[in-house]
Amino acid sequence: MSENYYLISDNDTHMPIRCTMQRFDHLRQHMHDFFEFSMIVSGNCSLQLDDHIYSLKADDVFCVDPLMLHELHGVNCVIVTILFNQSLFTQILPIPSQPRFFCVSTVSEHPEAISELRSLIAHIIKTNIDKKEGYELRNWAYIYKVMDIFYRNFRIKLSTAKEKKNHKYAMRLSEISQIIQQRYTENITLKELADEVHLSVPYLSKFFVEYYGMNFLSYLNQYRLMHAVQELSTTDKNIDEIAIDSGFSSSHAFVSLFKKQYDMLPKEYRKEQKSNKENSHQQIEQHNYIAGLKKYLINDISSNVTTPTADRIIDFSVSGSTIHLINTWKKMMTVGRASDVLISDVQQMLTQLQLAVGFEYIKLCGVFSDDLHVYTEMPNDSPVYSFSYLDKILDFVTDNNLKPWIQLSYMPEKLAKYPNKRLFGSNVSQPNSVASWCQLVLEFLRHIAARYGLDVIKTWKFGLWNQPNTDNNLFGFSKEQDFFEFYKETYICLKGFCNDLEFCLPPTFYIVSDEYENWYLHFLDWCRSNGCVPDSLSFTYYDTKLMNTNNHTKESFGFVYTMSLSESPDGLKDFVMQVLRERRQLKLGNMPIYLSEWNNTPSQQDLLNDTCYKSCYIVKNILENYDRLSSFTYQALTDLMADAALPNKLFFGGLGLFTTNGIPKASYNAYTLLQQLGDEFLGRGDGYFITRKDTSYQIMLYNYQHFNYLYANGERFDMTETDRYTVFTDSEPVTVKCKLSDIPEDITKYPIHT
Repeated sequence: MSENYYLISDNDTHMPIRCTMQRFDHLRQHMHDFFEFSMIVSGNCSLQLDDHIYSLKADDVFCVDPLMLHELHGVNCVIVTILFNQSLFTQILPIPSQPRFFCVSTVSEHPEAISELRSLIAHIIKTNIDKKEGYELRNWAYIYKVMDIFYRNFRIKLSTAKEKKNHKYAMRLSEISQIIQQRYTENITLKELADEVHLSVPYLSKFFVEYYGMNFLSYLNQYRLMHAVQELSTTDKNIDEIAIDSGFSSSHAFVSLFKKQYDMLPKEYRKEQKSNKENSHQQIEQHNYIAGLKKYLINDISSNVTTPTADRIIDFSVSGSTIHLINTWKKMMTVGRASDVLISDVQQMLTQLQLAVGFEYIKLCGVFSDDLHVYTEMPNDSPVYSFSYLDKILDFVTDNNLKPWIQLSYMPEKLAKYPNKRLFGSNVSQPNSVASWCQLVLEFLRHIAARYGLDVIKTWKFGLWNQPNTDNNLFGFSKEQDFFEFYKETYICLKGFCNDLEFCLPPTFYIVSDEYENWYLHFLDWCRSNGCVPDSLSFTYYDTKLMNTNNHTKESFGFVYTMSLSESPDGLKDFVMQVLRERRQLKLGNMPIYLSEWNNTPSQQDLLNDTCYKSCYIVKNILENYDRLSSFTYQALTDLMADAALPNKLFFGGLGLFTTNGIPKASYNAYTLLQQLGDEFLGRGDGYFITRKDTSYQIMLYNYQHFNYLYANGERFDMTETDRYTVFTDSEPVTVKCKLSDIPEDITKYPIHT
């Protein structure tokens, strides 16, 4: 079966080729209308082609003519494939023909031609990943070269009656396959198929055995099984529904065939697939399946072409009207979880960032987690509350001129309904008793009011839980209504203690999609009906996209298992505009919208996190969305987060502004540069932002480039630990010419600081 399939480029009226990458164990017997040439990038496999079997390994190349049946068997093999229309030969050659080819590198007598094909495959893949301006022209050049190599080295002649007969049969096979694809859910019989293709039943029966290697019913059931396996993996349908949808006469027939093919029952297969997903909590998998192509990316004449420099002209008046900036990007910072603040290294990094930037709030998540020992019980089950560790955390952040934004989470094990439900080291179960939970919240509020003063904590902010709209295997509750009641009772508890305390929407994982109704919309409707509307909105946003298209409306969901990075460079802007539009539609006035957790990826092992790309990403997104939300809280302060084991290397792609030992990354420098902006906004445009402070002017320039399609979908290709910029198309250098007009006449000399 194919486990990973990526369409790198698709052929259309402008593009002569289709490029794919696939990881597989078994690619079932199939045919297509295109000429195919492929390369095994990793693994060993066997190719069945025209009644022959060839053993292939990494770097082996082969071709398949149109309408030729072929099949591949292997274990964790990766293949890249180029397909194009063979009619190109007819259009170009002086004597129109449909040439046929034979090329399998293991039996080839043309090693130099094989080497050229390997290099061409690598460059075609790279070209269609980068998609530089005019890459379509380069595709045509590559395909003409490929056609030339095949025509000169691997062309065969239709010189025998057998070969001509096989070509005729291939067209018949294609017709039969198309009919079965259209009617596999029906109770189609061999006679009905024979009538459609104008053959006798005995002849067609013999034809199936000879050319498909199995009888008609076996082939039909294999096709049905392929469809059923896909439904098992991607839907929640029960076994009976899947059997009927896939054309089986009964669930028993489906289960029997599945057991014979996979040596397990369908429900066991589904459980295994789900288990694999649950072990990847909110991770974006990255891999380098086709890294083996990198060694063939040499001697490309296009790489020697000098990229022209682009001119960008900025012309503005320094005496124009200005807008006062609030600088909401400095509203809030965050650490991994509250207990991390007890680590001395984290304290040093937090202090350094605060001195350099000066944030107003810090989000503290997990204040009730068991690692802070806030709740235990006596032998008689009476509660014992202890806030000693939490006091140390709150004292430290307030001493650094930070106000706490307290996320009331997670669940002390003694209060948990499901004591074994843990994530990132914390219990994320719903409470066994909401009343006991609320008593903990009340004791905490009394404690901090007595310690810091009620007037002080009125300036703090409070929220509840984390991403309640995620699946029950993550932060979500088993029933949506359970969380709603949990929120309501916590709201009543907090507002009953002091109505002036700000209580935020539970931080909700937000999805930007026209086909998706975000969970919080339904939640707010419920809050209005139950008199517990939050004082502000709070969202978690990562520049990711869903790999499926299911419209999960008004329910919890497990989307995090199928995330990939967004291919759009404007994901955050799309989020900001959508949530502002929804606020207007909900008639919430100017209710604050806090982006309480944000990054382009939730992954702690994304190599771009350590590069200059991340600094440009931060600058671009803050400047393009300046002050549109009430906060832009970047995740996270440091790579040193205690919720998981750390890799044994320094630059492993962590999310932090600092490495684990406190080295500031490029992302940290983005914030120190932003801090130098003035408070009066003059103007902005493509790649620039201009402010004024007193009699000085600040011009911030950036030249953002987004990573390529394949990297967004998890494939590193030719990226390495020491060469991390290969996932970007080579961008053109930019020369910026800035013209300032209307400078006050008394200024005759103006120093420039860069």
